[in-house]
Amino acid sequence: MSFQSPHKKVTLIMGSPRKNSNTHLLLSEAARALTEQGIATRFFFPDDSHITDCQGCHGCKQESNTRCVIQDDMTALYPLMESSEGMIIAAPVYFGYVPAMTKAWLDRLVPYIGADLRPEFPRPCPVSFIFTQNVPDPALFEPVLRSFMDSVAMTGLVTRDFLIAPDCEMGVKPPVTERPDLMHRAYALGRDLLGDF
Repeated sequence: MSFQSPHKKVTLIMGSPRKNSNTHLLLSEAARALTEQGIATRFFFPDDSHITDCQGCHGCKQESNTRCVIQDDMTALYPLMESSEGMIIAAPVYFGYVPAMTKAWLDRLVPYIGADLRPEFPRPCPVSFIFTQNVPDPALFEPVLRSFMDSVAMTGLVTRDFLIAPDCEMGVKPPVTERPDLMHRAYALGRDLLGDF
């Protein structure tokens, strides 16, 4: 994780297992837009962390608990998310969905969903998404990616924007840094994250 000290903070979840990948480059461009506004960015890399799968134990639903009872790196991430003015989630598409560690992070958001499916994130917080995929058709996986975003929104996080970057394959196709349309969209996604919040 990296931290800065301005008053506003945004947590960035980097769901690719590969640093300096297209996913990371686009997320870093969104982070640049935030930093230029004086907003601190805090990166969290699930693949560098120990995140256990949700056990379905319902420990987070006990009256004395408001968070998951599993003690791992999510224990530190919960307060970071809750103290954020916004979040950006970035992930590549692997076999038609987000990678396993990003899905594990999603599953561990269950404490923010009440037993009656009421959202329980402590306050409205905007979240935007960046997805990268190898296939050229940006609509191919959009239904399942929307399902992922809808699942995140069940917590009470407020979806602001999303970018699906198609035809990306690091080392095989031109990197996103050579695709100004995608870099501009990622910058705009970061720039506009906190608008009206």
